[in-house]
Amino acid sequence: MNGRWLVRILFIVAVVSISFGLLPSDATNDALQSPEGLDEFSPTDASREESDTPEFTQTGDEGGSEGEPADDSDAKGDLFVGLGSGILAVLLLGSGAFEIVKIAVLMALFTPLLARKSKDDEMNRGRILGFIEGNAGIHFSALRDALHLANGVTAHHLQSLEASKQIVSWRDGKLRRYAAANLPVDRRTSIPHPIVGTRLAILETLSDAGQVGLSNTQLAEKLHLSRQLTSYHVKYLRHASFIERTQPKKRSPWKLTVQGLDTITPTKDF
Repeated sequence: MNGRWLVRILFIVAVVSISFGLLPSDATNDALQSPEGLDEFSPTDASREESDTPEFTQTGDEGGSEGEPADDSDAKGDLFVGLGSGILAVLLLGSGAFEIVKIAVLMALFTPLLARKSKDDEMNRGRILGFIEGNAGIHFSALRDALHLANGVTAHHLQSLEASKQIVSWRDGKLRRYAAANLPVDRRTSIPHPIVGTRLAILETLSDAGQVGLSNTQLAEKLHLSRQLTSYHVKYLRHASFIERTQPKKRSPWKLTVQGLDTITPTKDF
């Protein structure tokens, strides 16, 4: 099943479950009562039954005949609310942990709302297509950040471009990567991640620093990033041989390698 339709089905089930669970138990019981039975029960019968019924049976202590239906209705309501809330929580947590889940949620729930508004917005679609063609293998978050677009807008245009067979996408771990439609299938797994967004900004900042280099703390301050996020990107750039230590010491600053300098040279020329 298509991921977008699976998300839509789960969302509808969650909303219906929560709505049903929040219905008042009195309204449910009233709906289940038979009108014919109410017409046949006269006030005289009611007074006669009250006089013949022992006093202790009115409290519901004997057998719990009055208390059990209400408790059963409350339990069923809590069950439906818990089921719906659990489904929504899974979708929310999955969107935060996995980019592929986030894209499915965006395309299933938000892109239909943006379809009419963005119907004639060819500029953003052209920007996205051109960026993907120039940066094969780009993943969703990097594309969104590089073009300064919202999640919903990015997902909407990606869905349109893929439906029109102008781009292709594939899963890479927790990410979903994109490329032009003419990219051969056998090259998808071997194509490296393009250096864009925050990683490109780190390389450009180190280029300005020259051979003196910058530490993780200095990079975080200059780029207004958290230390954790800076360390994550620096670790990737080091493993990809884009940067290296200025000295053999463990905590010495970072500087660009020849490969890193070649990567940003076309950007600076542009």
